[in-house]
Amino acid sequence: MFNTFRTTWRPHPLVALISLLGIALCARLSLWQYQRAQDKAAIENERAQVALVAPQTTAKRPDVLPYGRRLQLQGQWGSRHILLDNQTQDGRPGVHLLTPFQLDDGSWLLVNRGWLTAPLNRSESPDILPPQESVPSGVLRDLPKAGLVTQQTCSDAPLPRLNYPDQELLECSLGHSVWPALLLMDPELPGAYSRRWARFEIPPERHYGYSVQWAALALTLLFIFLRFNRRSPGDDQ
Repeated sequence: MFNTFRTTWRPHPLVALISLLGIALCARLSLWQYQRAQDKAAIENERAQVALVAPQTTAKRPDVLPYGRRLQLQGQWGSRHILLDNQTQDGRPGVHLLTPFQLDDGSWLLVNRGWLTAPLNRSESPDILPPQESVPSGVLRDLPKAGLVTQQTCSDAPLPRLNYPDQELLECSLGHSVWPALLLMDPELPGAYSRRWARFEIPPERHYGYSVQWAALALTLLFIFLRFNRRSPGDDQ
């Protein structure tokens, strides 16, 4: 039986190579999506746990930034704002509003006050409301980074609209040094902007679904490869 299988299953070497590469790629993508789902689920669980912890009051910049911790800031709001561009919510385009908060030691920390719709015409600016909470609190996180890095220049516009700016670009646009971080303002604090920090644009459940789809495609390619490369002993190579 083993000899019969060897003589009747004779795939072309090129077909075998392409098929195996395709199966390996689909399997790798399935594993990657599964890992993404696991990572995001862990982050969401960590954020839920952090939300239950009382914020730590701070009036100056610490030597080591406590990323992931809840902070309550002491100081005053700045008058400038920055729009973090290309932020979607429920399929709608918009921006995140970043407002600097000056602590008692003079250092600036950008506070993400939430998501709002913005005109598609970049020359138009959305209506910005002044902060309603004099003592903001929230979770400290590092500056978000885009998957694709784009070259940006310093903006002296009254309301800069930037796409994932780094610390240098933020300081240039604001004319002041800032922490290499953002404070995600607590959702329950007063304000007119949407704050959904606990969920991702692509939640873990969708990543699990993508993982299953890629795994199914890998199995389909394997079935096709095995099924349609059987040859009778008399067939030509």
